[in-house]
Amino acid sequence: MTKRLKKSEFMMAYMIIISLACAVGGFFFGAHYMKAQMESERTAALEAEQKEAAKDKMLREQKLYNEQDFIRFHYSVYAPLLEFRQAHFDVMAKWAAMDKQEQSDALKQLTKQAEQTLKALEKNVPLPTSPMLVQAHSNFTNSVRAYLDSMEQIRSDQNSNALTLAAITARLILFQNSWLTAQEMMYHSVAAWESAYVVKQPLPKALPQTVSTGQWKQYPFHYRTYLAAAAMSADKQWKSYNPEDVTARIDKLVATNEAQTLGIQDVTSAVRLLNATDAIHPGDFKQMSGRLYSQLQAPEIPLYK
Repeated sequence: MTKRLKKSEFMMAYMIIISLACAVGGFFFGAHYMKAQMESERTAALEAEQKEAAKDKMLREQKLYNEQDFIRFHYSVYAPLLEFRQAHFDVMAKWAAMDKQEQSDALKQLTKQAEQTLKALEKNVPLPTSPMLVQAHSNFTNSVRAYLDSMEQIRSDQNSNALTLAAITARLILFQNSWLTAQEMMYHSVAAWESAYVVKQPLPKALPQTVSTGQWKQYPFHYRTYLAAAAMSADKQWKSYNPEDVTARIDKLVATNEAQTLGIQDVTSAVRLLNATDAIHPGDFKQMSGRLYSQLQAPEIPLYK
């Protein structure tokens, strides 16, 4: 006959079982805690490493995009381009009112101006600290070459049959795309200068897919202008105005709550609306800078004066 356990023995066995269960549970809990702790420490170490890498990158960028490079680039590269662009848009604004001979003479004059611009761009411009400005210079030069190639075809077609303004624009697509790419690189370089010398924070790794008007306000000025240049490239908008004119117009919309009134949710729709209503003009930035950008820090070039 089996001997029944005494109450004290039963309690002892029960306590042993509980102790073993607690020990096993404690072991697994401790292992889980240690694993979580190690993962937390690993994540913190990775974040610290990434922050250090970003800091090192920013310090390296501070050695790049020296202000002297922007001055050289503006006077040797961008100023001749702006004169050439102005000449083109001046002719196109009067195109419909010209007779065929006047149109032919105007195309000849634009060809001459493009050749002079190309000659200026083909000179060596030392930009030792600014790799994106070097790329922009190359692309601008290629764009003017493409303009001359297209102009040869345009003048030939014009001799046969008077071209409309739309027909001329359609023959300049390669030129325009190359110009817009160069323009985007140029404003990217100014944003890099801003990130290193003004805000002292690294640039985002990639352009955002969409930018709400709320996000737009959080970005520094030159990064916003880089986004405007990228929007012009994406929409194939080669215009007589500069990206900073786009920035000023969007900033005015946002500052006065017009964007909300018009139902504008993001920058892309803002740019398209402004273009559709012909609301952006050359010089908008300079006209509004006193009200909107009294404390703006920018490279010391005429673009921002």
